[in-house]
Amino acid sequence: MKKTISKIMTAKKIAVFCHSSPDADALGSVASMKYALEGMGKEVDVYLEEELRKRYDFLRVEVKTAVEGEYDLLISVDVASSNLLGKFEEYFLSHKNTLAIDHHLLRTPFAGEEYVETLSSTCEILSLLFDKMKVSMTPELATYLYTGLAGDTGCFMHDNTTARCHDLASKFIKYGADYRLVNRRLFKSNPKSRFDLIRVALNNFEFVEDALIVDISQKDFKKAGVNPDEGIGLIGFISTVEDVNLSALITERKPGLISISFRSSEKYDVAEIAEKFGGGGHKQAAGCKDIEGTTKEVKAKLKRMLKNILY
Repeated sequence: MKKTISKIMTAKKIAVFCHSSPDADALGSVASMKYALEGMGKEVDVYLEEELRKRYDFLRVEVKTAVEGEYDLLISVDVASSNLLGKFEEYFLSHKNTLAIDHHLLRTPFAGEEYVETLSSTCEILSLLFDKMKVSMTPELATYLYTGLAGDTGCFMHDNTTARCHDLASKFIKYGADYRLVNRRLFKSNPKSRFDLIRVALNNFEFVEDALIVDISQKDFKKAGVNPDEGIGLIGFISTVEDVNLSALITERKPGLISISFRSSEKYDVAEIAEKFGGGGHKQAAGCKDIEGTTKEVKAKLKRMLKNILY
């Protein structure tokens, strides 16, 4: 941690990156970094491949989608391998001063300096880092950190939830985190368009033992009149089916490029499955992207793989 703090403290202009198709922990992390480091008088820019989705607009962070200017330090948060940086990968890898802060157990090192702890979330790591750096906790910062903590623990239901997670949640709430807003946006909010997508998805369900697979093609998205980005949150819906211990959502977000989102009970480790497709994540929540092929081809491959796990 000392090297990480030193690297941050000596930098004046910093760019912060997270993984493609960012989740609550990734976005909570970049928002926290920008807020905390700007409070220390540093110039900080956040880079995402796309603008923030409406679901996360309570994270009041300005983002850039194309690199502008030069930086003393590049920081990646919640990124398990460089390819997950998407269009910023080449730029990040070519920079002379880089830092990765991450919590994934399965990862491939890629930064000049790495600070990795296998905790519940990257936001949990940042909360420890900020304590060491004497960063003042405010309602805004507490809200951003709570976002990542709640997101990656599945609202404190996944098996990466520890006593310290609850202690941190209590701390964040004490300092004014708007936990009601965060919980509502993350776990109780669905755009109307998602119900059109659910209607389509219901025709694409397939049970394999105690696993459930749903595949949605570009044609399906067009039929529902829904942007493929709306399919991301659908994994939360299909993972609630009773007696299902592994859920997989296969989506064709771009023509010929497939993504898979996994969720599981304690029975299966989906991070290991995602890794075989070039992705990664956690035991109960993982994913992979940019798999070449069709949804049917990827589904067939996944079913063959599951036969060795489920039977």
